Parts: sequence; structure tokens; C-alpha cells
Amino acid sequence: MRSIIEIKIQNVLTYFMPIFSYEAVDNSGKRIRESLEALNEDAIKNELRSKGLIPLSIRPVEAKKLLLFERITHKDILIFTQELGNLLESGLPVDRALYVLSESSEKKAFRAMLNEVYIDIHRGQSLSQALSKRNVFSKLYVNMIKAGEAGGILESVIKRLAYFLETTAKFKEEMASALVYPILLTTVGGLAVVFLMLYVIPKFAKIFADMGQALPLPTLLLLNLSTFLISYWWALAGIITIGTLALRSYAITSEGKIFIDNIKLKTPVIKGLHTKLVIARFSRTLGTLIQSGVNILEAIGISRGVVGNEIISERLLAIAEGVKKGRGIAKPLKESGVFPPVVVQMVIVGEETGKLDETFLLIAERFETEGRSLIKRVISLFEPTLILLMGMIIGFIVISILLAIFSINDIPI
Repeated sequence: MRSIIEIKIQNVLTYFMPIFSYEAVDNSGKRIRESLEALNEDAIKNELRSKGLIPLSIRPVEAKKLLLFERITHKDILIFTQELGNLLESGLPVDRALYVLSESSEKKAFRAMLNEVYIDIHRGQSLSQALSKRNVFSKLYVNMIKAGEAGGILESVIKRLAYFLETTAKFKEEMASALVYPILLTTVGGLAVVFLMLYVIPKFAKIFADMGQALPLPTLLLLNLSTFLISYWWALAGIITIGTLALRSYAITSEGKIFIDNIKLKTPVIKGLHTKLVIARFSRTLGTLIQSGVNILEAIGISRGVVGNEIISERLLAIAEGVKKGRGIAKPLKESGVFPPVVVQMVIVGEETGKLDETFLLIAERFETEGRSLIKRVISLFEPTLILLMGMIIGFIVISILLAIFSINDIPI
């Protein structure tokens, strides 16, 4: 009888057991390509021979632990979804499509993960079950795949999912591109000020000290500030670091999330932008899920989870309650106080015509466009303000130095 220690050791070995991809032929000459977990190549050969197969090639596949060291991004998921949809459309079965993608993926960690999904499917699991075990796939992703499997429309659902991911990624890229110049301007301007305060000003301070003359007040303020920064920069850096870490730790707590979300909804400019983005995100997610055949209550629950605001998410809980009580979506949507009247009217029409999915997707398009326009307007005002602020700071430094030079040389201004 095996001891408990032997069983635990076997479990550990099984978890870290490498994956091998092999190609073999059976007695009829048919080629077989699959993957197996084994301790080494000899174990694979013995397993194949016991099944009456002749191994042609065996090669190791990246181990599971690679997932810990190589991050799988949203872009990887998008490319995988697009390629999976194309392969299914060409007539390949799911398992064969996954095998092809696991062989062609550029990222090692992604290949290893797809290999695991492929093995799970061959063990009798559905695609949605296999994907749900990997935390890189969101709840929305898994539920859409599950709905596609249940309705026999997996190919079309994957196409919709790819479009959803592509649209979301494009919107994020546009927002990131719009913020590149302000961030670059702030960084360069900040570094210029730091260079002046820590390197240039001290040299002038030494010259002024050797002169032994009284200096104008702006120059004294500048020199004292420079001396303070040189002496206590480490303290300021420590305070900023500790403050940032403390804020991030507080932001992940339930109280912190509510506090930050409340600020987003009360700050004048941020409120309008944040609300538009929340409506767009909720509407696109809900419309895509309904279009893919996901149960309406489950779709609302998933959509609430992606809005990115705990306060609004709590208000939207009334929508699910309204659907359960047979009140529809439009009335609870209006009572939530999140959506403007025009959206409520569009949803009413969508319910009456039976095109609720198309209505929510249309709402998403509209508010994404409004969100882009608002961000561009805010940035167009922010950029000159930032330039003016940086100019005033650097101008103060230059004028303070010039005042000292003029006073020393008795040059009238």
C-alpha cells in the first residue's frame, strides 16, 4: 500500500510534469499529432507503443510554470480569438484549431496554456470549461463561448467576441494616443525643472555667495528652494513613494473604491467623461452578450461587473431586479439615474421592436464617439494650460537669476 508521502510526491511530479508534443502513425499508416504529459520522452514512447502507435517525433512543450514569467496581454487574447474564428470558419474542429494555434503562437506562455486547453478538451471538457480554468479569460469571454456552445453557433459567437475585443482595444488605444503628448510634455518639463534646481541653480548660488552682496527676494526664494531640494530630495522621494503605495493599497479596498468612484462622479469635467465611458462600456458588453444568446439576467450581471464604478454598479442592480419582476429594462434603467432620457427612450424602442441587442450596441457607439470628442476637447484645453504653467515656472527661475545678475552689476532694469 502506497504511503501518504509517496502520494504527495506523485501529485507534485504530476503538477510540474512537462508536456510533450508527438507525431505518430498507427497500423493503417494514419498520422496522429497530439500532446501528452509525461516525465520524459521514454515514458511517451512506452505509452505510444502500448497503444499500438509508432512514434515519429517527440518534442517538449513549454512547462506550465512559464505562465508565471511571461505575461499574457489583451492583445494576445484578441489575436487568438480572431485566428480561432478564422480556423473554425474554414471548417476545422475546435480541438484541431487549438492544436494549430498552440503550434503557431509566438509567445511561449500562450503556447503552453493552449496546449493545456487542448488536453482538457480531449479529456471530455467543453471549450468554455477549459477556458474558465485560465484566469486570463474574463467572465464575459467564457460566458459568450458557453452560450455559443449551447446554441450551436460557436463560430459566429467567436466572431462577435473578436469584434467586441477589437473595438474595445481600439477605443483604449485612441485614448492612450490622445494622452501621449500631455504626458510627454509633463515629463520633459518636469525633468527640465529638476535639472535646473539640482544642477544649474547651485552653481549660481556659489557665485552669488562669493560676491557677498544682498540678493533680490525672488532669487533668495529660489536658492533656498534649491538648497532644500538638494538636502532633502530623498525625504520627498520617500514621502511620494509611501503616499503612492498607501493610496494604491487604499484604492483596492471596498471603501477606497467607493471613495474614488464618488470623486469621479462629483468632479465637474471628470463626471461627464466618466459617465459616458461607463454607459458605453455597459451598453457594448450587454448588447454583445444578448446578441450571443447569453441569458438576459446573466448578461446584466456580467455587464455590471465591467462598468468600473462600484456606485454605478450598485445602482444598476435594480435593472436585474426589474427584469425578474417583469418590468422590463427601460423603467429600471430610468430609475437608476445613470442613463440620460435619450438612452431610456432608445431602450424602450428596442424592447418594443425586439432589437434590444442592436439598440445597446448603437448606444455604445454613440457614447464612445461622445467620449472621444470630450477627451479631445479637454486635452486641447489642457495642453496650452500645461505649457503656460511650465513656462511660468521656468520663467520664474530665469528671471530670478537675471535679477541677481543685474543687481550685482548695478544694471538698471
